[in-house]
Amino acid sequence: MDHFTNALNKKGRRPNSVAVIGAFFGDEGKGRITDEITDTFLNKQNYQEMVLYRDNGGANAGHTISYNGKKISLHQIGSGILHQGCHVVLGKGMVIHPGDLLDEITHIKQVFGFKALPGSLMIDTMAVLSLDTHRAFESVLKIPLVSTLGSAASTDRGISPAYADIIYRFPLRVGDLLKSDWSAFFSDHYERYAAWISGMGADIEHIGIQRFNGKSITIEGKEKFLGELDEARNQLKLFVFDVYDFIKTHWSSITPFVFEKAQAVGLDHRWGVYPDISASNCCLDGIAYATEGIVDIKDISARLGVIKSTYASSVGKRQVPTLMEAGQADKIRADAIEFGATTGRPRDILHLDLVMLKFFCKVSGIEELAFTHMDIVYDQPIKVCVGYKKDGKTIDYRPDQAYLSNVEPVYRIFNPWRANTLKEVGEYRNLPEAARAFIEFVCDYTGTKPAMLTYGADRNKTLYI
Repeated sequence: MDHFTNALNKKGRRPNSVAVIGAFFGDEGKGRITDEITDTFLNKQNYQEMVLYRDNGGANAGHTISYNGKKISLHQIGSGILHQGCHVVLGKGMVIHPGDLLDEITHIKQVFGFKALPGSLMIDTMAVLSLDTHRAFESVLKIPLVSTLGSAASTDRGISPAYADIIYRFPLRVGDLLKSDWSAFFSDHYERYAAWISGMGADIEHIGIQRFNGKSITIEGKEKFLGELDEARNQLKLFVFDVYDFIKTHWSSITPFVFEKAQAVGLDHRWGVYPDISASNCCLDGIAYATEGIVDIKDISARLGVIKSTYASSVGKRQVPTLMEAGQADKIRADAIEFGATTGRPRDILHLDLVMLKFFCKVSGIEELAFTHMDIVYDQPIKVCVGYKKDGKTIDYRPDQAYLSNVEPVYRIFNPWRANTLKEVGEYRNLPEAARAFIEFVCDYTGTKPAMLTYGADRNKTLYI
């Protein structure tokens, strides 16, 4: 664990702090890594408590973890919730759907037979609400007249409209649910969205929207909308806190801190393949905003980017240069269950693209890499993109779909390793030579250091480096 331990204790930084960042287009295994690190702090290093902080995204996230032989996809709740002693904070930078959050809590209890959540859940009063009105509005944006804007690739969870409300200067926050005159605020909100949707030729009451686990409903009217919110606010109030002092106190201590980012750098609205991007801040600087400046991102010790080792995946409309051939892609999709955790959409399978990865590491501040899916390897050469050419010239990655069209990837070939030998190595130095050469090339190219790898979904299939 030398590299990982050193990453957690860099000179001049806050020890025991780590940010877990998706380094491509999401679905890299951030939940798996976050759960592993949480287990390490609480059960191997024997800390009595720790903080796991989510600062972006909402019900569009899908972090899959396995526990006691069972697998679950978490959406709004951080991946440390299955651990006693873990304080899971849903921070200011998130957009929270109350009904889906309550359904997710119930689902976790049912899957694992819990009477109560093992970890403690805290929702920041400053977190913004993402409601059925936002989902209805997003659905209307997909009509042919406006779908060219890229919204057709969304997750149907109302994320972009909820974030847009912040820019419009009339967001509804979680704390507004607890005010005595809450219904007036939410009634005005409903009327505003009903008018917008009517102006686009639709009726808010009859638009089909998606709820937790794909359940389809219609809003039906303001009375039902307010009634469901009233029921949800009465259940959620046990979890809602002004977390400012809590975060400040624990950040000033030696309590382990894990920041679990949602989505990935390749979906960030500034750095991703525009226009198929996400609305939230998928990089480190979002943490400073969400914690209201308590956490200076320069103080976070480990900045851990998560990648799938031998390939990458993508869900959406974006077209990238390294799309994998159908036969090999179909095999990986079947073996690695490459379908969206939130939407169920089949993912595009890509050859690992180091040109993109180097750019994403640079703009997001990633310094270490976690290699997941090391067991998805076959008895055939591994193709890795190490350069771009266009019109005969070597070019860089730039965050724009039009620019990336007709790019020719330049590949380097690596020897494979046998997946069934990974469980026997014990230490990084005992990895097959081909696997170590591959990892070290990726890190050298991107200017990062290796921190850990996984070769299966369960916690015991992890190797710290």
